[in-house]
Amino acid sequence: MTEFPRGLIVSLTPRPQSPWQDVEDIVRLAAAAQSGGAVAVKMDGPDAVRAVKRYVPGLPVLAVSIDDSHGGVVRITPSTDHAAALVDAGADVIELEADSTARRLDGQDLTELITSFVALGRPVKAGVPDLDDARAAVEAGATMVSSSTMGYPAKTHTGPLPDLALVELLVAAAGVPVIAERGYATPDQVRAALDLGAHAVVVGSAIVDPAWLTARFTGALAGVGDRP
Repeated sequence: MTEFPRGLIVSLTPRPQSPWQDVEDIVRLAAAAQSGGAVAVKMDGPDAVRAVKRYVPGLPVLAVSIDDSHGGVVRITPSTDHAAALVDAGADVIELEADSTARRLDGQDLTELITSFVALGRPVKAGVPDLDDARAAVEAGATMVSSSTMGYPAKTHTGPLPDLALVELLVAAAGVPVIAERGYATPDQVRAALDLGAHAVVVGSAIVDPAWLTARFTGALAGVGDRP
């Protein structure tokens, strides 16, 4: 597989507030995503990857390893060892945080790191904060790029999410399929990204996080009982 089919990717990387944290929960959510027409799912860690590949066959899996135990800046697949564990578990695509500034702060060279990921034999999806890092990632062998690092250090995004302007820029100049990601919460936003040329769009909390969904509704109802 060199890329995901065009369409919706459902992210199954729960926030700490989500009641759905166990591997069994992730498997059920993956099955639901497949039933609803998602072209792929994204998940965290080799255990989740292994379980979904076993119990939801035929569903492409994009994988990250979220780990901040090393105390560095980067927590999205920090090392080649993390990537190798995902490959061993059966992930179809490996994603890393491809922010050159953040990697440099952790003593890593982005180009060398991506090259080591590519050598593992799986397509690499690079989450980038800007076009410069996208071009560096593609030159190193990444087969797709995404806007998944928006809001992460070291290049903190200060504008509204989703960042459709970045998607448009990447589509125009990155030279590989672009995955729109971070802050997509409505079908209209997904359609807007696809209309700009995104190959696929990742949606997470707006589909799989009941705590987040409930908060949206309760927030909309704030003050209703106080009205005359």
